[in-house]
Amino acid sequence: MANAERANEDREYWRALQECVCSVCLDRRDDGSCGLPRARVCGLKRHLPVIADVVHNVDSLRMDDYLTAVQGSICSRCPDQDAAGRCEYREKAQCALYTYLPLVLDAIEHVDDKKWRKG
Repeated sequence: MANAERANEDREYWRALQECVCSVCLDRRDDGSCGLPRARVCGLKRHLPVIADVVHNVDSLRMDDYLTAVQGSICSRCPDQDAAGRCEYREKAQCALYTYLPLVLDAIEHVDDKKWRKG
């Protein structure tokens, strides 16, 4: 996939994630902006280029399979996870990717369905 095509696809996924996930995120401010401290990057934004790839590589009706894939392919490389595999944000339900994974899947599926109907 060409870089421009990938960037466009990432923008589509990001818009869908904002609509499906950010709109209900507990860190959202009243004005709709992200309420995370400036020093902290949201897991959705940090891992955006990889999220869809990981989701596309799982073919299951079980959420546990998606959680395992996210932990193995994304969390394992995340700077917020320590060498022992612990992540304070994940454990406290403060990682949007992990906490809202069902909504993340819905957002990605929505974008993919739109692409499939066009193509």
